[in-house]
Amino acid sequence: MLSYQHIYHAGSFADVQKHAILVKLLQALALKPQKFSVMDTHAGRGLYDLSSEEAQKIGEFKSGVLPFWRARAEKSPLSDYLKIIADVNEGDALKFYPGSAKIVHTLMRASDSLVLIEKHPGEFAELQKSFEGARNVKIEKKDGFDCLTTRVPFAERRGLVLIDPSYEIKSEYTDLPKQLRQAYRKWPQGQFMIWYPMLAAALHKKMLTDLRNTDIKDMLTSEIAFDENTPGMYGTGIVIINPPFGFEQTLKELTQFIAERLPRAKGSVFWLDNRQINPETGMLAL
Repeated sequence: MLSYQHIYHAGSFADVQKHAILVKLLQALALKPQKFSVMDTHAGRGLYDLSSEEAQKIGEFKSGVLPFWRARAEKSPLSDYLKIIADVNEGDALKFYPGSAKIVHTLMRASDSLVLIEKHPGEFAELQKSFEGARNVKIEKKDGFDCLTTRVPFAERRGLVLIDPSYEIKSEYTDLPKQLRQAYRKWPQGQFMIWYPMLAAALHKKMLTDLRNTDIKDMLTSEIAFDENTPGMYGTGIVIINPPFGFEQTLKELTQFIAERLPRAKGSVFWLDNRQINPETGMLAL
């Protein structure tokens, strides 16, 4: 199934959380002079037109990035993230939203490289348009999970793998821990960032339990959630494997700042590999 297109959800509160964290991780990588590489396993189209019919249909950006955009003049933990958004727009109008691929490319240095993987034919075509003529960028129409296990470690030995599937295929919840375990074993020093949705079916809880049961260490997690009775997606999470030293405080500040400005939202940050397994259910105590 290849029906998912992120344009319908671009600029949602989940994107705010995900992309604000991504900016901080990339800035940390760039602090050292050695070059790095980034691979985005589910890249999407790169740049999203919020005035399009697709984006307007649900309009998630209106309760997601838009309130933060309107307050961008205030210094905050989101200032650098909002500056990147401002750079693809003119004046006060919020017409375009940069996806993860554009955000990474903005923060790359001339010596760094970016690998973008996208399987959806339409999204792949749009991605190619977004990066036409870009240097140090390789775009491939492949399965992101396959690349996760075959493309690491990077030649640079430094870098980040962003794993952001749609989860429209339910098996992705069970496939991800297995694939990530293989990638981690090949590159235990590598940095990985995984996004997941929180839905009523609670498949993410089993996925997190499966991750906890692997030999992967140092999994720092950020969650922003509403009441579980909220229709549709009631929250989102980010797992960062091998975060930069001291990143826990940065993640707490980002998570709380975003959550406090979303109605009825709560934010939490915890180390996934420190969470206990309930012996009766075999599931994480979340």
